[in-house]
Amino acid sequence: MQTSKSFSAQFSETKPWKPDRTMLVVYLIFGLSLCVFGASIWFSSYPKNVYIQRKPQFEDKQERIQNEIQALLLEESNLTEVARIRKISKELGFVESADNWIELKDR
Repeated sequence: MQTSKSFSAQFSETKPWKPDRTMLVVYLIFGLSLCVFGASIWFSSYPKNVYIQRKPQFEDKQERIQNEIQALLLEESNLTEVARIRKISKELGFVESADNWIELKDR
């Protein structure tokens, strides 16, 4: 049985702590993984910042292009309007009167 004197002597005579090589490797890997994680956050935030800065320019350009498309569609509908085409064809003499119409049947 141990006496209190020998028990306290065991704890007072401790050897200086020396880190294990395995723990050093673990800390090294942990530190490197934190560095990689930080670098990935930094690299992923750069494109996001560029997108945020240029988004208004892209939206303006998109709106301008959509307005041009709508203007072209309106112009096309005005140019291909049936009444306008009939009027022009009558002026040029391409349309015969309604009495001479011939219906074509599907063959």
